[in-house]
Amino acid sequence: MLIEIINRVLTTLFFMALLVTLRHVYYFIQAYFTSTEEEPVKYKTSPQSLIWLCLSMAYVFAALVNGVML
Repeated sequence: MLIEIINRVLTTLFFMALLVTLRHVYYFIQAYFTSTEEEPVKYKTSPQSLIWLCLSMAYVFAALVNGVML
């Protein structure tokens, strides 16, 4: 019973981490394609957003290697 709840929480966290990562990938691609040589557009993030991105990417990579379930 307890392991099922933990597995559901881990799966939910995995999908939330995927959404955070995909959001930043989308914004990065959007900034890349809207920039020109005359006016380059930089992709800027706040320090807090960068921390969440790093944690999300680490969890996604760890889940891909080890799996999501206990």
